[in-house]
Amino acid sequence: MAVLALLTKQHAVFVGEPGTAKSALIHRLSRLVNCKYFYYLVSKYTVPDEVIGPIDPIQYKNGKFVRNTKGKLPDAEIAFLDEIFKGSSEFSNTILNIMNERIFVDTDGTVYRCPLHSLYGASNELPADSELAAFYDRFLLRHFVKRIDATKLETAIIHNLNTLKNVNVKPICSLKEVNQIYDKITGYMIQNANAIAKACSQLVIVLRQHGIFVSDRTAVSPQHLPRLIATYSYVFDVNLKKAAIAVSKYVLPSEEAIENYKKALDALQPVEIREASEKLEKAKDYAVQGDLTSAKRLAAEAIQIAQSLFNKPEKVELFKEEIRDVINQAENLVKEITSIEEKLKQFKKL
Repeated sequence: MAVLALLTKQHAVFVGEPGTAKSALIHRLSRLVNCKYFYYLVSKYTVPDEVIGPIDPIQYKNGKFVRNTKGKLPDAEIAFLDEIFKGSSEFSNTILNIMNERIFVDTDGTVYRCPLHSLYGASNELPADSELAAFYDRFLLRHFVKRIDATKLETAIIHNLNTLKNVNVKPICSLKEVNQIYDKITGYMIQNANAIAKACSQLVIVLRQHGIFVSDRTAVSPQHLPRLIATYSYVFDVNLKKAAIAVSKYVLPSEEAIENYKKALDALQPVEIREASEKLEKAKDYAVQGDLTSAKRLAAEAIQIAQSLFNKPEKVELFKEEIRDVINQAENLVKEITSIEEKLKQFKKL
């Protein structure tokens, strides 16, 4: 979700308990794209000056209104505001203006152009106040964070211990390159406008039918859901329908909507295809890591699950392209792994 926000120049918020590496994630992302980063822990006592920068006292004494924004939010390209919904209404309005317009208008009328690319927020809970709820709605992407599953704790500890070997994070690209991708995706959207509109409208209609609120702004703005779908499709090279399903979980209004969301997904794509696709993706990950046995097992399971749909003619007719796509990818992966295993056997004999 963090990368999707970056590629779409959108803002994202993480909602969930503390200690789940939300700030560490965004700090690392800012270093990977080598950009100006701003972090601040918000409280109910936070005033806008703490985030946008203080007035220069010496200049003020001389009758000049000068604000020092260096190193503050108006100077940042990526920002992370922890406990973002704890601030005052004045604080929220100031942040909202920077988020929406990428400008900050000072009390003396001075307009500051902000290079902000994406702003990330975090909160332990959803805002209850109606004014803050409107602020929350401006975050197109939402993720409801959970603690690490008990079965994955050991793996997580090992992973973190291994990072001690190399604490330096080297940039892998620049924001200029990210913007170039953004421009290419704009071209992709223009070329595939009708298909994007169809995938997006189908998704929104199904979500609304299942009681999940999706605003018209989110549904129709070319900078909102249509761009999310196009970006996922372009970057991961998947069809637009699959992309719509993949990004749909990031626009849910609350954690309570998840159960209705699961029911909505069944109307968009059979659960068997989703399970097969998930196993296929895990298989690919294992293959990259060199665990060919696990990769081959998961790919075979993906084929078996997808093929089970042939016993349901009504679903085969509607989703035959998706079924064939999963089976073909899984079968090709099994063939590649089998070929590698044969070469390894020959190498061992030598």
